[in-house]
Amino acid sequence: MRRQTTSTIGDAISLWIDEMKLRQKVDESRLIAAWEPMVGPFIASKTNNIYIKDRTLFVFIDSSVVRNELLLAKGKLLVELNAAAGGNVISNIIFR
Repeated sequence: MRRQTTSTIGDAISLWIDEMKLRQKVDESRLIAAWEPMVGPFIASKTNNIYIKDRTLFVFIDSSVVRNELLLAKGKLLVELNAAAGGNVISNIIFR
């Protein structure tokens, strides 16, 4: 007997992610993966550690010059990173 309802593999995986309550972690992983393509290889090479805690992205930077440049572009980065992650994942960025 065949099932009457069918779905794509993508839909099934998305449903499973939602049922397992992993959506936030998946979105956070997408956002962190988008960091290097977003800022470029030079700035990405100056960053040591990137993580998200309580909807805040923490970025540790080796260079004070790069830190200042990123502070100037903070608003734009916030919008673009959230867009790359597919939703409103972070509400703040802290550069250290």
